Amino acid sequence: MFRKKKFLGMGLATILMCSSLSGSLAYAESKTSTYDASFFENLKQRAIVHELQEHKIAVNPKASIAELLNTADSTSLKSKNNSDLQQNLEKLNKAEYIYLTLDGEVYSSEKGYVGMADKVESKEDSVTDATYTETNSLSESSNNHDVSISSKNNPTPSQVSGGTTGTFSRTQLKYDGFDGVTGNFWLPYVHRLGDGEQPWFYFGFDSTKGRGVEGGFSYQTGRKVWQGYVRNSNRYEYSYGTWSEGAEIRPMKFYIDPTSADSYLIVGSEKIVAMMTFFNDSDFPSMSLKRVFSIAKNNFDGNNIYGAISGDFYNLLVSKVNSDYYYSWGNYPEYSLWDGEKWYGTIAWPTYYIKYYDPDTKMASWIENQNR
Repeated sequence: MFRKKKFLGMGLATILMCSSLSGSLAYAESKTSTYDASFFENLKQRAIVHELQEHKIAVNPKASIAELLNTADSTSLKSKNNSDLQQNLEKLNKAEYIYLTLDGEVYSSEKGYVGMADKVESKEDSVTDATYTETNSLSESSNNHDVSISSKNNPTPSQVSGGTTGTFSRTQLKYDGFDGVTGNFWLPYVHRLGDGEQPWFYFGFDSTKGRGVEGGFSYQTGRKVWQGYVRNSNRYEYSYGTWSEGAEIRPMKFYIDPTSADSYLIVGSEKIVAMMTFFNDSDFPSMSLKRVFSIAKNNFDGNNIYGAISGDFYNLLVSKVNSDYYYSWGNYPEYSLWDGEKWYGTIAWPTYYIKYYDPDTKMASWIENQNR
């Protein structure tokens, strides 16, 4: 156990402004039933907060847009040194905000629903193992299906959440208000990757409302290095630095600031990636935390990944939003659910690909098809 130290004040305006030059800002997350004016006003407000914080201006993250702009006007920001800030604030205030759901639906702050986006496949897609199910199926009392059902004991790829996207060891804690994780890591060694195979090692926060964010390391198969990243739905932000196979990360920390809902990936004492999330106050009391060790491959059929990875981590600690301390991961119960059709939460997929050096703690893993 050690006392939690919050990292505050790093804005994400640089991430947002890359798309504001065209006069609109794009966001992506899980599908929501409606996208009204208040939803887009919230996105605009947070974008302006991040821009001001990026310029080292202290602001109330809950202030209204008018209050934020008044703050900017009252702090002598019209000098030449702050001309970029003034221009950026004006663009953010006037921008059309575009919102993309995971289903490809596109919404505009000015036009509402505007149609479907074309799907573009990434060569380096992560294991998209969304572990959210409807709220009424999250409780163990609803998990009353007969354990003898063959598909539960020997599922097909489509019967595992994320099962068609690759092989992985996923360990997930219950939906109980987590907001941070830290520990020491040996980045995996990578062996004999086949075509279209890419290793990932990351943590993720999921709310019961379908929102999520993940952060960790992605193996760049062309350069043969590990690179830090944070992913918010289909949007990625990568670190400038890279690490070699087997490199020790001491420590790594991934957390969400409940005040701003920004996520941060930290190596040592350096923030290497930051990204805005779509969590709000109602998400944090029931936030789940997962760790995933994986080799991704599109259309994984349960047997067609040929590479292998091996890695290790230790002193893994987690924090909850209502606590000032970090405690051992093993202090908290895991979440695993078979809802009659699909597995969610903790799972080794498939079992013959996953080997744990310590089966009790699952604290080190080897991924390889042991049936070959």
